[in-house]
Amino acid sequence: MGSEQTTQRRERISAQRELFLLALAEGLTVSGAARRASVPRGTLYHWRDDDPDFAQAWRDAEEAGADALEDEALRRAVSGLVEPVFYGGKEVGEVRKYSDSLLVFLLKARRPDKYRDRVSTEVSGPHGGPIELTDTEREARIQSLLALAAERAETEKKY
Repeated sequence: MGSEQTTQRRERISAQRELFLLALAEGLTVSGAARRASVPRGTLYHWRDDDPDFAQAWRDAEEAGADALEDEALRRAVSGLVEPVFYGGKEVGEVRKYSDSLLVFLLKARRPDKYRDRVSTEVSGPHGGPIELTDTEREARIQSLLALAAERAETEKKY
């Protein structure tokens, strides 16, 4: 390959990488950014594995993209979206719609201690004490599990 061809190839790859990183920073997925840059995903992962600087730029772009998506979610949750209202086939006004679900997700992400889902499951024996099995109960449970395993094995043999 001549030096001019090598230079052109490097410039093309550099431009493709830049397009890919810009698309990631906008919030596109790796697949979407790869399509925009016209580069197969496998090639991008190869470049990332071989080039620590590109790998770092990829991480930075993904972080910027996540910020962009979060900003858009915040805008939709707090400022809302204006949607046209139609009557009789004609636009007669507009309405602002907000996203309560986006607001909930943002609050859970930013203040998980305050807004996380609180689920607690406790299992206990009689009168709140520990679960204790007798040797007979333990043996019966083991036999039951063995029988179930044998039954499943038989069923799988049929298929």
